[in-house]
Amino acid sequence: MEQRTLLIVDENAEERANAISQIRRDANFDYQVTEAATIAEARKAVSETRPDCMVLAQRLPDGTALDFLLGADTWHGHQPFPVVILADTGDLEFAVALMKAGAQDYLVKANTRPDTIRLAINHAICKDHLELRFEEQQTELKLLYTKASVNNAALRAANAAKDDFLAMLSHELRTPLTPVLSLVSSSIHDKALPPELRETFSMIQRNVELEARLIDDLLDLTQIASGRLKIEKSPVDIHRCIEAALGVCHEGFAEKRLVVRTDLAATKSMVLGEFARLNQVFWNLLKNAIKFTKPHGHITIVTSNDEDNIAIEIRDDGQGIEPERLASVFGTFHPIKPRPTGTGVGLGLAITRAIVEGHEGEIRAESKGKNCGTIFRIRLPLSAPGAVMDELSAAPAFGTAHRGRSILVVEDHDDTRRALSSVLRRRGYDVTAAGSVATAVRQFALTAPDLVICDIGLSDGTGWDLMKKLHEHGPVRAIAVSGYGMEHDVRRSREAGFIDHLTKPINISNLEAMITATLSDVPAPAGSSDLRRNQAAHENNQPH
Repeated sequence: MEQRTLLIVDENAEERANAISQIRRDANFDYQVTEAATIAEARKAVSETRPDCMVLAQRLPDGTALDFLLGADTWHGHQPFPVVILADTGDLEFAVALMKAGAQDYLVKANTRPDTIRLAINHAICKDHLELRFEEQQTELKLLYTKASVNNAALRAANAAKDDFLAMLSHELRTPLTPVLSLVSSSIHDKALPPELRETFSMIQRNVELEARLIDDLLDLTQIASGRLKIEKSPVDIHRCIEAALGVCHEGFAEKRLVVRTDLAATKSMVLGEFARLNQVFWNLLKNAIKFTKPHGHITIVTSNDEDNIAIEIRDDGQGIEPERLASVFGTFHPIKPRPTGTGVGLGLAITRAIVEGHEGEIRAESKGKNCGTIFRIRLPLSAPGAVMDELSAAPAFGTAHRGRSILVVEDHDDTRRALSSVLRRRGYDVTAAGSVATAVRQFALTAPDLVICDIGLSDGTGWDLMKKLHEHGPVRAIAVSGYGMEHDVRRSREAGFIDHLTKPINISNLEAMITATLSDVPAPAGSSDLRRNQAAHENNQPH
């Protein structure tokens, strides 16, 4: 039986005895009762033992119940236990004052039944326990909030450090790939080279691009995990996106002699999305189809309309996926073909799903099992009627329209600077090179170029710092080319005034397309600059 301590305060001993008799009829509790006849005695009693509840007469020889309650502040700072008032007569004004002072209940003796006082005490004690527990929970929540705030700050700092590390790692991994890819991609279509050498260059290009794609996937994965994968939406033609991905994969199809069939039957193919990201989706799926389809196999790409959506189906007759593994193929680090015989680390499909869902679409995989082929089905919502394709108008052709235009290449990595300058000169551009911010500023002040191609991480500053200095000399057209490829790096480049931000390693054809678009409204030069040609001849001696 639960024990409760009770203090009865009343100058009338008979009244006290009557109240105690009524209270002890409650068989659910064992009440330990203390008695007091005055306020002074009551205060002495509670200073020795805190009761679970006090039954207090309204009027006492040395004061009133209100005097007792108002004096509680000088005694413990607040009312530490519930108080039930027993009054001789009902006085509404006095009752309100008592309740405001901290009383839990107010009973008139003449109207009190035998069980009323027991119910009032039980209610007062239960309410007090709930309030006490609430205060304890509030204190616990405040402590938890404080700890969470400290932990959250530590996590934000750790996350920032991770982002900085990944950005630096990305830069260090990408930079050595840039001169390789620049030279290879610029030479691969040179018909003056022997076929076997062009084939070797093609192999080098594929593997460098594969390495760069893995770096991109790792960075994308960190953005997905932190919920920061952003989609910059504009009208996109899914059919053009698929055709672009097919073009990228052409050599893979040819190498395995795969039969590729397309049936782009959807009459509505415009969606609101990011062309590069959607191209990444189809590139990933087609690369998987190539990888897991045997030579002379078949790959089919079909589109159709489903109400307000476009449905895309990519089907192959390759090795298929076991039914028990279908549910996990879009998970991180779940390659389609398990190790030790498989290739890839299982990032592509996880990123593919995140991009599709970022476009408010859905993707699923189907397969009847091993050697039964695989189908990937994608559904994307169509863009609103009347949307136009401003972003995807035909790209300018790689002709001679911009040959002879002046370009300042700013890069502190010697091999990359030499390779990029050499490749651009062979394409007819008038190139000056600089290995540092200071050198670039001097050359720009001497003769402003039509375009600046600039690395971000330089020996004596950043490309962003350089843009501030160049703007002091006049308008600047600039493209950032950097191993720093995180989302905030790209955003910061655009805020600094760069027209665009290419992430290393760069394909020279992609760079030339961007140069052509950037210089489309620049008047053709009357002739090349002899000064720049003289400087270019000595670029290897440029200070960094």
